[in-house]
Amino acid sequence: MEGPILCVDDDENILEVLSEMLEAAGMPVLVARTGYDALALAISQRPALILLDLVLPDLPGEEVCNRLRAHVPTADIPIIMLTVKGDESDKVFGFENGADDYVTKPFSAQILLARIRALLRRREMTR
Repeated sequence: MEGPILCVDDDENILEVLSEMLEAAGMPVLVARTGYDALALAISQRPALILLDLVLPDLPGEEVCNRLRAHVPTADIPIIMLTVKGDESDKVFGFENGADDYVTKPFSAQILLARIRALLRRREMTR
């Protein structure tokens, strides 16, 4: 795996759970609590994958995703939207706005890890 996993959420408890889960799986972690911080970290650190909440205090997660996709150095970073928004229309909107996967909270740690690993494998195969 090349680069850390960037976890973007304004909920400290979620960030703690994600960090512990990913670190236990041997994956380095970066955290951001705002959309602007996520953009800055994605550009400067080039994470291997981004877990992105849609409800952030400054920029909606969809806007963060759009900006990452529009910026050539970050356009290919896999993004999993991890959010409480679970309606079908929310999921479709997420995929149409650049998400590679969409997971609703509460989530299964094992399933989320499997999805992360699948996206990372797919990314490695395309390089």
